[in-house]
Amino acid sequence: MLKKFRYYFSIILLCVAFCTDFFALSVDAAPENVPKTVKVGYYQNEVFEDGAYEGAVKKGYAYEYYRKLAEYTGWNYEYVYGDFVTIYNMLLAGEVDLVAGLAYTHDRSSLIYYPARPMGFENYFLVKHDDDESITLDSRTLTGRTIGVLNSAIVDIIKGFLDDKKINAKIIAYNDYERLLSAFDRKEVDVIAAEADGIYDRHHAEVLYSFGENDYYLCVNKNRPDLLRKLNEAQNQLYADNPDYIGSLRNKYYSSTLTSRAFNKSEVEWLANNKRIIIGYLNDYLPYSDTDENGKPTGIIADIFPYLFKQLGINSLSFVYKSYNSYGEMISAIGNGEIDVAFPVGGGLFYSEEDGILITEPVISAVTDLVYNEKRPDDGSIEFAVNEKNKLQYYYIKNNYPNSTVKEYQTLTDCLKAVSDGEVSYTTLNGLRTSSVIKSFDNEDLSFIQLSYKDDSCFGVKIGNNGLLMLLNRGINVIGQDYAQNMVFRYNQSLNTITLKDIIKKYYWVIYILVFAIAFSIMLGLIRDIRLSKKRIAEKEKLQIELEKANHQKFVFVNKMANYMSDPLRGLSELIDVAKRTKDSDKIKDYLDGMDSYTNELGAVINNILNMSRLESGQIQIEDKIASPVFKGKRLLIVEDSIQNKMVTGKILKKFGFEIQCANDGEDAFEKLEAAPGGYFDAIIMDTEHCKKADFEAIDKIRHLYNDEKANIPIVAITSVNADENSETFGDIHTPFYFSKPYDIKEMVSVFARIFK
Repeated sequence: MLKKFRYYFSIILLCVAFCTDFFALSVDAAPENVPKTVKVGYYQNEVFEDGAYEGAVKKGYAYEYYRKLAEYTGWNYEYVYGDFVTIYNMLLAGEVDLVAGLAYTHDRSSLIYYPARPMGFENYFLVKHDDDESITLDSRTLTGRTIGVLNSAIVDIIKGFLDDKKINAKIIAYNDYERLLSAFDRKEVDVIAAEADGIYDRHHAEVLYSFGENDYYLCVNKNRPDLLRKLNEAQNQLYADNPDYIGSLRNKYYSSTLTSRAFNKSEVEWLANNKRIIIGYLNDYLPYSDTDENGKPTGIIADIFPYLFKQLGINSLSFVYKSYNSYGEMISAIGNGEIDVAFPVGGGLFYSEEDGILITEPVISAVTDLVYNEKRPDDGSIEFAVNEKNKLQYYYIKNNYPNSTVKEYQTLTDCLKAVSDGEVSYTTLNGLRTSSVIKSFDNEDLSFIQLSYKDDSCFGVKIGNNGLLMLLNRGINVIGQDYAQNMVFRYNQSLNTITLKDIIKKYYWVIYILVFAIAFSIMLGLIRDIRLSKKRIAEKEKLQIELEKANHQKFVFVNKMANYMSDPLRGLSELIDVAKRTKDSDKIKDYLDGMDSYTNELGAVINNILNMSRLESGQIQIEDKIASPVFKGKRLLIVEDSIQNKMVTGKILKKFGFEIQCANDGEDAFEKLEAAPGGYFDAIIMDTEHCKKADFEAIDKIRHLYNDEKANIPIVAITSVNADENSETFGDIHTPFYFSKPYDIKEMVSVFARIFK
C-alpha cells in the first residue's frame, strides 16, 4: 500500500513541478532575477539542524544540504530561528522562504510548494526506556501508555498506526524536539514516536520497532515559485553529479543516532550472557595484527575492539587474544568455539560461507598491489604465487582473476622469490603492507602497480552467533572506516621510522670507511704516477723542461682536488653526525638525500682525478653532478585495458622519473580524477586503440568537471596509426598530444616537454 502511495505521490509531485514551472515562466518572462538572500527557517533538531540560535556554530544533515545547494543556486542564506511549529507557521505566512525536513501531507500540498525530489527519507520509531520491561514488541502493551511526539506530520502517522492496531494510548504533542526529549528523559512520557535518525544516542533508551516511514522535503513558500524552479534545477543537477550524495550524507550524520546505538533483543541477550570476548588474529600481518616480543597483540587488533565497544557504551566486557600462524587455523578456531571473533577475515560472501563463518561489514578496505618482475619475458600467462598460510590472498585472486593459475608457497617471502626468479608471473600484496614487505625483501627486479579491485577486511564470527555479529556491525557503523585507516597509517609510520633509524645506526660507519678508502687509494695512485713522471724526466733529458712543467701542473691539480674533496667530506661528516642524533624520520630522509648529493660530488671529483693519470695535459674541467630526471615528481594516470600494457607503459614512463597510477578504462579514469584533489594528477595517458563509446563519454565528462584544473588536464593519446588518419579519435578525447606505438623515446620527450614546458 505504501509503495503504491509513493508511486502516485511522485506522479502528483512531478505534475505540480511542471505546472509551477509553467506558471512561473508565464508570469516572469523576463530573465530570472534570483534574490541575493533567501530566508531559511531554522529549528533545533540535534543531528538534523543543530545550532538554532544567533551566533551558534551550525551543523547537521539539513545545514550541509543547504550549503551544498548553494553551490548550484548561488543563494546566500539568512537564518530565522524558532521552534518547529513557529517556523512552520512562518513558512505558511510567507515570512521565511525555505524550511527543511517536511513530510508530505495532502493538507500541506495546497499551502506550500514541494520540489520534485526529496532531500532524504525517514523511518519513524517507537522508543521506550530501557528499564521498562512492561512495554515489549507486542504493540498491545502500548495500551493506556503516554506517547510523546513532535507536533508535525508524525502525529497523523502515529494516530493511524494506533487506530490500525486498535490501541488506546494518550498522545502528547510538543512544539520542538528539546521539550520532547526532556519529557522522555524525565519519564513524563512512556514512549516517544520520532525520527530516530534525528536523535542522538541515549543509553537509557531502547528502540522498539518502526511504525512508519516517509520521504521528507525542502519546502518552499507558496509566494516564491521562482525559488521552487531554481531548487528543482539544483536538486536535479546535484543528483546527476553525485547520485550517492544523500546516502553519503546519511552515513556521515546518522551513525551517531539513537537507532545506530540502541541495541535490539539479540544484542541485549548476547551481552547478558557474555562477560568476555575471545579474539583470534594472524601473526606477522602488520599493520593489521602481530605478536610483539612480550607476547602481546600489536597492530590494529590491539586497539580496535576496546575502542569499538567503548563507542557503543559497553564497558563490561574483557578481551582475550589468541594468535594463529595461518588463516586456516584461525577459521577452524571459530568453528570449534575456541574463539568468538577473528580478524582479519574476508573472501566475500561465497568463501565465508565455505569457511562456515559470518562476516561483518568491512572494517577497512584497501587497494591491492600486483608485484611482478620487470626482467621476466611476458608470455601472456597469468600465474600467481600465493602464500599457503594466507587464504585471504587466494580468495582475492580467485574473486577477481578467476581464470588465473595459482601456485602455493610456504611463506610470503617464498612468493616474492618465485616472482623474482621467474617461476610465476605475479604475486599480490595488501596495499597497506606493500612498502614494508618490499623493503624487507630488497630485490631490485621487483616492481608493483596498484590494482583496481579493493580488498575488504572484516570481523568473522561463527554462523548462528547473530547477537555478536549485530553488535560488531553496529560498532563498525559508529566508528567508520576512517578510524581503522588512521591506525594503519600510524603503525606503518612507526615501522618505517624504525627501519630508517636502524639503517643510520648500523651503516653510518660504512660511509666513512668507503669514502676514505677510495680517496686514499686514489691519492696513492697519484703519488705513484708522480714518481714515475720524475723517473722519466731523469731518463729523458731532452724533455726535462716539458716534463717538469707537466709535473708541476699535476701537483697543482692534486692540491685543487684535495680542496674540492674537503668540503663534501666535511659536509658528509656533519650530516652523518646530525642524523645519528635525530629521531625525526622526515629529517633523516633529508639528511640521507644530502649525503647522497655529497657522495655524487665526490664521485665526480674522483672520476676527474682518475682521468688525470691518462692525460698528457693538466687542462681538466670538473663535471657537474648528474641532475635528477626532468619529470621527477610529476604524476600520470595511465588508461590501459590489460595488465601487460600497463606494465610496459608504466615501466617506460617510470624511466622518465614519472610517478604513475593506472585505470582500466575511461570511466575508471574519470572516477579517480574526480576523487583526487586538484593537481594530484598532471596528465592522462590513454591508449585509444580499443576505446569504446563509453570511454569517450567519460573523457567528455572530465572536460565538463566544475574544477577547471581537472577539466583542463592534458590528455596524451597512444596510437599505432598516423595522427592525421586518427584525427577524429583525437577530437573525441579533446587533445592535441599523442605519441605512437612502438614507442619513440625522442617523440615522447618532445610531447612531455610541450606539456610541462
